Amino acid sequence: MFSGGNKDQDRYDELIKHHADANGLDWIFVKRQILVESEGRPSAVSPEGAMGLMQFMPNTWREWGQGNPHEPEANIMAGVKYMSFLVSKFDEIPDELERYKFALASFNAGRHNINQCLEYARQATGAPGDYEVWVNAGRPPGPWQEWRVASQFLHMVTGRFADITLRYVSKIMGEE
Repeated sequence: MFSGGNKDQDRYDELIKHHADANGLDWIFVKRQILVESEGRPSAVSPEGAMGLMQFMPNTWREWGQGNPHEPEANIMAGVKYMSFLVSKFDEIPDELERYKFALASFNAGRHNINQCLEYARQATGAPGDYEVWVNAGRPPGPWQEWRVASQFLHMVTGRFADITLRYVSKIMGEE
């Protein structure tokens, strides 16, 4: 699905590379995300109302986008900036690839839900559940800082929708 050679899938590669590089992201992950989100179709609209290549919900587009969400460059630029922002919000995850997985999960399920998942994972592995308490305890590392551990608690937060997020992250990371 993600290998090169398909002209339709490759037509936005230069835009993706440009904006990913400008925001410190791996363009291959951004491309995979676009293919998972919209199959590379800028006109895509989900049943929930998500729009464009990276499938922005209207409220998120108002915050992060400019112009028409179906315009490829505008959508890619906003999506990459938003992903970069999400990556920056998980500084408690020391490994870069793991941090990216948490950011992807946040893009899909909402940052609040992933923060709640992390709280449960910290508690279950013996760390303080509350982020501020964990910081004040000296930021002790733990297995909860890996997506494979923390994601086990996603069902407690998002219920039956957890499987959608788990597959989403796996597909983009090339684990499926």
